Amino acid sequence: MKAFLPTICLMFLTVFSSQAQTTNAPVANPFPSISTLTTWASLNSQQQFDVAIRAVGFKFEVKEPGAESTAYTYIRKVTVNEVNYTDRIVYRITNNNSASIISLVTASTDLVSLYTPQLASFKNNNCKTEMSKDKNTTCSCYESANFAIDLCDERVKLTMGDGNKYFVSVAKK
Repeated sequence: MKAFLPTICLMFLTVFSSQAQTTNAPVANPFPSISTLTTWASLNSQQQFDVAIRAVGFKFEVKEPGAESTAYTYIRKVTVNEVNYTDRIVYRITNNNSASIISLVTASTDLVSLYTPQLASFKNNNCKTEMSKDKNTTCSCYESANFAIDLCDERVKLTMGDGNKYFVSVAKK
């Protein structure tokens, strides 16, 4: 009986210490798939987009009205391998609801590696975007019957060295 109590205490200690260790695991950084992004771009409704984007951790930041379109910017703060990042997604919709563009910018995850395999069914074509003209940016541009997708990797100069900023834009035609 004397050995029973220390054994039980040791079991509880083992269980609780293993749970404490698993809570320190890196935060998952889920990004919407290309399929999800094209679905969102097809919504033509900021209200519906707002509900969808909040489900993956983004919060509304600012609305920027323009002559032909209105942009809604959302952000989320993430920590990956003890480094803090801000992910930004912009939903731009024409004022007559005829087209929309979703732009996602991050440094926290390699979007090129994430999204390139998902774009296998899209036609790869020459990029003519402003970003692709920058010597520090590498872009691949894709299109389907309904969407144009730009996927870019931009080398940026950081205070503590070089880094990469990734950009994906999904535009409904």
